[in-house]
Formats: sequence, structure tokens, C-alpha cells
Amino acid sequence: MNNFTELVQNLLIEQKSFLKGNKKDSEDLPTFITKRSEGAKKIQKSAADKGGYATLTAIHFKAKEVPYSNCSKHSKDEDSKFVKEKADECFDKLKSWDKMSQREFQHVMGQLEAYGEVYIRSIEDKGK
Repeated sequence: MNNFTELVQNLLIEQKSFLKGNKKDSEDLPTFITKRSEGAKKIQKSAADKGGYATLTAIHFKAKEVPYSNCSKHSKDEDSKFVKEKADECFDKLKSWDKMSQREFQHVMGQLEAYGEVYIRSIEDKGK
């Protein structure tokens, strides 16, 4: 379990590092959420059209729809508490990743990515 936890934490740190390095990407949080959502929908559709092994990719990106919608509704929250709690819920579900189906795993990972990247972005925005 510790290896999995370390892996997820390292992925979030890498994502945070990548976003910090992308200074030209200076739009506000609502715009960031909208653009990320549009990108996820595009990838989901493309993967769904391919079918086969790409179906898991489609599931992963489809799972981001609700989190991005929720984040849009809460993007003005001062403390980002809602988004962090949702990311933590996803992370807790992943503690039983080895009992999940491929579809369940991809779904929860997609949700965690969406909530996590929005939370990280909101924290970075506060530091500006």
C-alpha cells in the first residue's frame, strides 16, 4: 500500500511542478476549469470512437465531467475546502484499488485527477 500511496503523491507533485512551470497559462480558475473540461471531453470522445483498448481511456476522461462541473460551481469558494474534500474522497477509494475492476479504477483516477488539478491550481492562484 505504501508504494501506491507514494506513487499517487509523486504524480500529484509532478503535475503541480508542471503547472507551475507553465507561467504563460495565466487565466483565472474558472477559465482553467472550462478549458480542462473541454479537453477531457475531446479526448473522451476520441477514445470512445476508437473503442477496444481505448475504452478505458474513454472511461477515465468521462469520469472528469462531474468533478469539473462541481469545481465550476465551487471555483469561487475562498478556501477550496469542497474541492480538497472531494479529492480526498477519491484518494480514500483508491486505497482499495486492488479490489477494483479496470473500469472502477479508471473512473476514480479520472475523478481524482480533475479534483486534484483544480485544487492545486486554486492553491497556486492564491500564492500569486
